[in-house]
Amino acid sequence: MIGKWFTVGKIRNLQGRHTGYYCDIVTSPRLLEDGGVERVDLFLDLWVSPDLRYKVLEEEELENALRKGWITKKFYGKAKKELKELINVVTQGKFPPYYVKRLEAKLRL
Repeated sequence: MIGKWFTVGKIRNLQGRHTGYYCDIVTSPRLLEDGGVERVDLFLDLWVSPDLRYKVLEEEELENALRKGWITKKFYGKAKKELKELINVVTQGKFPPYYVKRLEAKLRL
């Protein structure tokens, strides 16, 4: 989704039961000259279970990426800010976001 700094994937087990959502904090999509689209993983993820309990994942990878110079302080700050905003959506009971709910309904997921 243009302008969003995260992706949301609905996860099911092998029996088809919904087990949660995997949210990846990434840069907003950028259109490349060759027509491709680029998104950069910002080393930070969020797991949200169907009952809206959540767990931050890979926070140590974000810290390590900053330390090693793989990402800038600007991207580090943006990743932390986006994670906080996404957690707010979860704690307010507005998860998954509207556009995800709409897509799930359209695809009957």
